[in-house]
Amino acid sequence: MSASKSCFLFLLCVASLAKALAQSTPPAFNLRVLETPQPTVIDGKSMVYYELLLDNLLNDSLELKTLEVIQTSDHSVVATFNRDDLSRRYGSLDGTHKGRKGVLNPDGSGIIYLEIALKQADAGVHLIHRLEVDALNQAAAKRSFSVEGGKIQHSKTSPVVLGTPLRGGPWVAIYEPSWERGHRRVMFTTDGEQHIPGRFAIDFIMPDQQGQFSKGNSDSTRNWYGYGVPVLAASDGVVVATRIDFMESLTLSAHPDYPASKATGNYIAIAINNNRVVFYEHLQPGSITVKSGQRVKKGDVIAAIGFTGQTTGPHLHLHVADRNSPLGAEGVPFAIDAFTLLGVYADPSGLGRQPWTPLENKKMVKEHPGPNTVIMFQP
Repeated sequence: MSASKSCFLFLLCVASLAKALAQSTPPAFNLRVLETPQPTVIDGKSMVYYELLLDNLLNDSLELKTLEVIQTSDHSVVATFNRDDLSRRYGSLDGTHKGRKGVLNPDGSGIIYLEIALKQADAGVHLIHRLEVDALNQAAAKRSFSVEGGKIQHSKTSPVVLGTPLRGGPWVAIYEPSWERGHRRVMFTTDGEQHIPGRFAIDFIMPDQQGQFSKGNSDSTRNWYGYGVPVLAASDGVVVATRIDFMESLTLSAHPDYPASKATGNYIAIAINNNRVVFYEHLQPGSITVKSGQRVKKGDVIAAIGFTGQTTGPHLHLHVADRNSPLGAEGVPFAIDAFTLLGVYADPSGLGRQPWTPLENKKMVKEHPGPNTVIMFQP
């Protein structure tokens, strides 16, 4: 065989190998975690709430197919999500594919919201993710591939434990991770960075025994049972911010449509241990009794429930964050030292309209109240 023919065959083999490698190599696709999760106990389970950020660097659209959450210590599958699950949990970050649930646009970015129950509560968080997608090219042909990423290695930490922010009750702990416009899924961009401050936020609303939030005309702010109820410092700390310039409408129907920048209404931010900040929002005008720099003790009355800012009715919004910024911080888990579980609204459409489903009264210790549960604090 001549040298020129041997060279030609060698080059042909190299080209074939390069083509095969190109076909088997996963396309350019990034999978990462927005914020390293920390566990907290919710409904008796050690839970982590976190988000996967997806970056599609291809010219093809990607349809999310399956996601496996894998425990790295033993390679067991902790949770599996199918196409329908992912469609409900997915959100676009580029605003260009309205109506295309679960599809990541070419050169687009997206987010998957996850709530995972850990197998071992005391072992920290050690997870990795395997995402399978279908690449949809312009000819509508499908090509499947999978990517592993979003590795989480986080040693065990304990969440902030707060005292009670309110007295007595009953109180409905209103939140639900699956709500598309709930606190859990509202992302804010400040200084070019994305944050979810309300990842573990709770809206506390007082109902009567029939589940109604108000007596008489529900359009009247002052007819709501929780309106004007004292708000307590849930921990020792130092006041690091207040806002007191919001006025209040006498009726819900006359309430202004505030932008996100004014969502908090009148609020107090208190720095506590572990470099955490507790936010108390939508407070009544003239009720705030503390100032920046002031030290407070757990149980001190600091304000009253009001109807200010971006809200649909009088309630206390409570969340804990990693820095002193209502919107430019990450929401972190917290537990409440003690409360009594009275019941739950399994169907959120009944909130404010009908009685809750009663449960056996159970004292909960160092837990985060479950979604739409009805609880009682100590008087």
